[in-house]
Amino acid sequence: MNEKEKRHLIELSELLMTKIRNKEITICETCDTFFEYVPLRKYCDDCRKYKRKRYEVTDGLIKNRKKIKEKQHKYYKKNSEMIKAKQRAKYLANPEKIQASCRKYYEKNREKRLAYQRKYHEENREKILAYQRKYREENRDEINARKRKNYAIKKKRNVK
Repeated sequence: MNEKEKRHLIELSELLMTKIRNKEITICETCDTFFEYVPLRKYCDDCRKYKRKRYEVTDGLIKNRKKIKEKQHKYYKKNSEMIKAKQRAKYLANPEKIQASCRKYYEKNREKRLAYQRKYHEENREKILAYQRKYREENRDEINARKRKNYAIKKKRNVK
C-alpha cells in the first residue's frame, strides 16, 4: 500500500467519524455496517429482519404452549405410576441428598414461602377456622388425652 492510498483511507475514516459525530450515520451493533442515523435505532435493516424472523418462530412456540402442556398432562396421566416409581427409586438411592436440596431451597426461599402463607391465611381465614373447628369436634378425645399427658409432664417438672 503506497502513501497515497494510506492518506485516502485516513481521510475516509475521518469523514466517517465526523458523520457519526454529526449523527448523519451510525454503526449496527451486530454486523458493524453503516446505516442512516435514526434516533434509538441500533440495528441495520438486515439485522432487524433477522431478529424479527427469529422472534416469530419463538412466538409460535409460545402460542403452542397450551397444546404442549396438554400433551405433558396426558403423558403424566398415562405413565404416572412409572414416573412416581422412578422418583421413589431416586429418593431411596440417596435420601440425604434430596433432603439437603429441599432444606437448601427452604432456607433460600423462606421469606417468599412465609409471605405466601400469610397471604393465603388472610384470604382463607374463615375456611381455616371452620376446618379447625371440625377437626376439634371429630378428635376431641385424642386432643384431651394429649392435653392430660402434657399437663402431667409439666406438673412432674414443677414438682422436682
